[in-house]
Amino acid sequence: MVATFQVHKQTYGRWPAKNGKPGGESFDLDLIDMSLPADHAYRGTLPYRLSPDEKDKYWGKVERKHVQVAVHEIQTTQRGPVLRGVILSVNEK
Repeated sequence: MVATFQVHKQTYGRWPAKNGKPGGESFDLDLIDMSLPADHAYRGTLPYRLSPDEKDKYWGKVERKHVQVAVHEIQTTQRGPVLRGVILSVNEK
């Protein structure tokens, strides 16, 4: 499924090593569904975790812009839904 989202904001996360697991960091885009009709769009924000390649390409460059995403899955985590997929394009809207 290909969907259009607006990048609401960027979120940086960092966590320490714990219980034998390594520490790490994340670069997420919080997305707003721009589907039409708006009455049927997802009403919350969906975090999208950038891959290392996407981080170099999009981090700091896409806030408030529209992106087209090939949605592979929406995972449900303890913190809520998370979008998994690939960014196909960025529109300057």
